[in-house]
Amino acid sequence: MIIQLDWFGCEPRTKWESLIHQTLEQFAALKPISRAQVRIEQLSQHTPPYHLSVMLSIPGPDVLARAAGHTFDEALLKLTASVRKTLTMRAMKVRELDSAPRGVKAMHRG
Repeated sequence: MIIQLDWFGCEPRTKWESLIHQTLEQFAALKPISRAQVRIEQLSQHTPPYHLSVMLSIPGPDVLARAAGHTFDEALLKLTASVRKTLTMRAMKVRELDSAPRGVKAMHRG
């Protein structure tokens, strides 16, 4: 997986980078990711000051999510929840499309 981190209004921090990498690894366990672009913004004159956005290049449509928080951890938690929800909903839709409609007997049962 190729990871691109863009920092705006703040300096790169090792702790934040490691948290982002751990989060992306969790997403990769759910769905293979070829490329991840993460934008970290700290806007001092806005409330909430931390804005995170991520774009994941995965098989099928890409995932784009945004989150904001008063702390970096809060914004990352919201972003994680948003991406996890998107991936879960897509997995459920795939299962629905792959399953047989109700009332249809399996071919091997005759």
